[in-house]
Amino acid sequence: MRFTAFFLALVIVLPGCMSDDEEEEIISYHGRDLDGSNTYRFTLESADGDLWSLDDQKGKVVILVFMFTRCDETCPVTSQNIKTIQDTLTEDELEQISIVSVTVDWRTDSPSKLQNWTEDRGYDWPHLTGSEEALKMVYDTYGVGPFEQEDDSEEGYTVAHTSPTYILDRALKGRVVWSDYDFPTDLFVDDVRTVLKHY
Repeated sequence: MRFTAFFLALVIVLPGCMSDDEEEEIISYHGRDLDGSNTYRFTLESADGDLWSLDDQKGKVVILVFMFTRCDETCPVTSQNIKTIQDTLTEDELEQISIVSVTVDWRTDSPSKLQNWTEDRGYDWPHLTGSEEALKMVYDTYGVGPFEQEDDSEEGYTVAHTSPTYILDRALKGRVVWSDYDFPTDLFVDDVRTVLKHY
């Protein structure tokens, strides 16, 4: 009789415990959730002249940024935000992360210009450029949409563009995008850590 009572109590308690254990954790982000979308795997030229391939970053969480060296408004803010994020993350976290910036001004931003620009600002992550054809595929698939506007600069133009900053998981799937160039770095770091933890 005592055994029967114990067994019935166990049957009543266990289902509730199992439900709690089996309940999936809800993963949420501060940026826009991309739900593991496919990404375009590009290969471009880095500032040091070597080829840089997104495929080679598999196994790391990737932070993907868009900028150009002559930009004097939005891009410096975004790049400085990335530097702040880099300084905030731990050494262990940084070993699991790959940061990369892609220029939206293929005509002017040669590897040597990117090299000088990054050295002047103390940015040590790769900055990429390439041919118009190679970069157009990147712009189209990542929703950057740059277009040239005439101005009175020496080059005779500037580049208007959107400013998405992506977080890709270790399988190079899209997880998060921040659309504003001046995003809150603390919330972005939270999103990076969420992706590191789960993907």
